[in-house]
Amino acid sequence: MHEMGIAQNILEIALEAANREGATKISRIDLVAGELRGLVPMQLTFCFGIVAQNTIASGAYLNIEEAPVTAHCEDCQTDFPVEEYQYLCPKCTSTKVRVTGGSELRVKDIEIE
Repeated sequence: MHEMGIAQNILEIALEAANREGATKISRIDLVAGELRGLVPMQLTFCFGIVAQNTIASGAYLNIEEAPVTAHCEDCQTDFPVEEYQYLCPKCTSTKVRVTGGSELRVKDIEIE
């Protein structure tokens, strides 16, 4: 379950940011997670709740926004969403595509008090 390690990293990022701002409470963390990460939101939320216990992030809401897989065709220069893992350009049917999105994992925003 790689969600536990990810939850720990999210907590560390949030606590560091809150500390810089002199916050006493973290109430929400917005996270962007690419579809290719294979995260299970329910598991990540559960793990975050465990690692956040006894910290200023205890009880914080973890908002997970899933980023779709996107690609760029090297032949016709078209950018497109990848659906059902079909890495084929919808415009020219080329297979010379480069993944441009969907693997990211980042903290987008932290709501503090």
